[in-house]
Amino acid sequence: MVRDDVKVVLASSSPRRRQLFSYFGLPFEVIAPIGCIERDFAEDLEQAKEVVLENAKMKAEAVMSDLKEEVLLISADTVVFCGKLFGKPIDLFQAREFLYFLSRNPHWVLTAVYMVYREKVRWGIEETKVFMDPLSEEEIDEYLKREDVLDKAGGFSIQGFAGSFINRIEGCFYNVMGFPLSLVRRMMRDILED
Repeated sequence: MVRDDVKVVLASSSPRRRQLFSYFGLPFEVIAPIGCIERDFAEDLEQAKEVVLENAKMKAEAVMSDLKEEVLLISADTVVFCGKLFGKPIDLFQAREFLYFLSRNPHWVLTAVYMVYREKVRWGIEETKVFMDPLSEEEIDEYLKREDVLDKAGGFSIQGFAGSFINRIEGCFYNVMGFPLSLVRRMMRDILED
């Protein structure tokens, strides 16, 4: 998939993305993008896709400007959309509001992946529809005591206890975790082809 002579850099501060990328069994370096002010407003699904792609591109550009060697640079951004964007909650009060609303409304998890190698740029967006059981306020409070939700888009993580709230998804499971592995693999294969 990736040649031995290609150095891979993951532009991310997400521990989940680091963990998921490690599944490929490839050596890689992680550089957290600094100074990115992510957009967080969208009125419809198409606009949400534009926002998440712009955010992923901004992360790549923030890291690329400091690189001194040729690398395969990969960045990603994930948002939840349901009539508006749900990013990372700013506090537990907002996380509670997010979970109450999202548990009563099917919503989209969108992840944009952005890659740069030599003069080539590739990008893709994965969409997964998530259906949760309606949660009581007591269930939400119990969940907020169990997990750190402030670093998670929408205030939940499918791989944690919140997985028990989700009765089905339509699309990629790993996308809901924030890094759609199949899309990433296809994009790496495509960008490295000569």
